[in-house]
Amino acid sequence: MKFSVLMCLYAGENPAFFSVCLGSIAAQTALPDELVLVKDGPLTVELEEVIQSYHLPFYTNVVTLPENVTLGPARAEGVRAARNDWVAIMDSDDICHPDRFRKQLDMIRDRPSLGLMGGQIAEFADDPKVISATRVVPCGNDDIVKCAKKRNPFNSMTVMFRREMALAAGNYRYFPWFEDYDLWVRMIKSGVVCANSPDVLVSARVGSGMYARRRGIPYIRSEWQMQKHLKESGLINSAEFVRNSAQRIPVRLLPEKALAAVYNKYARG
Repeated sequence: MKFSVLMCLYAGENPAFFSVCLGSIAAQTALPDELVLVKDGPLTVELEEVIQSYHLPFYTNVVTLPENVTLGPARAEGVRAARNDWVAIMDSDDICHPDRFRKQLDMIRDRPSLGLMGGQIAEFADDPKVISATRVVPCGNDDIVKCAKKRNPFNSMTVMFRREMALAAGNYRYFPWFEDYDLWVRMIKSGVVCANSPDVLVSARVGSGMYARRRGIPYIRSEWQMQKHLKESGLINSAEFVRNSAQRIPVRLLPEKALAAVYNKYARG
């Protein structure tokens, strides 16, 4: 079955991490038909050199945006540009396990009704062989819907979805830090059948910078908007809105170390 991999790049990406990521895609036991590579604004010379140096065993569809539009709008352009029914998301600093796509394709063949799926991730700081944590997400559709009421039920860098279903739900949009969760909620509410593989599919690079990005007033504003979106979509009620807001928003004011401890205790959510 043919599918596209969608990856977005901006000038702040690490060229070495990007190179390793491309290598992990090229080494898959089930190769994609297409890589949709969205350049979100002008890139550095080093990133351009990585792109030019790779001779991938599949078609590379480069989408060049004249300026940085941020992740949601960039991914939206990539989804529109993809030429296959299934689109797999990948972050440029993470590493696909060799059989990631094969396992996902097997799930799709076994369950033709699926429209949105992902898997587990192993997190690491520097060495992918040294795992710091595993972010576990639910596998069945009902459990995924239940989880979505409280937190993102997918590890976004592992997700594959039917392109037409994502477009029908409104595609990605501008929603800082919550671009993926926002789309998953809209797809769930539209009746898309979901699943997660119980297997670890991607090694995800994390570090102290992750916690710095997930705290402070700008993040709180987006968190508040996401909770409002959950309520307005009908996925949660007023009581759940208050509960979620009380549980999630205050921790965004914690120092980085304290926020990291909260993430480690509560499933990195």
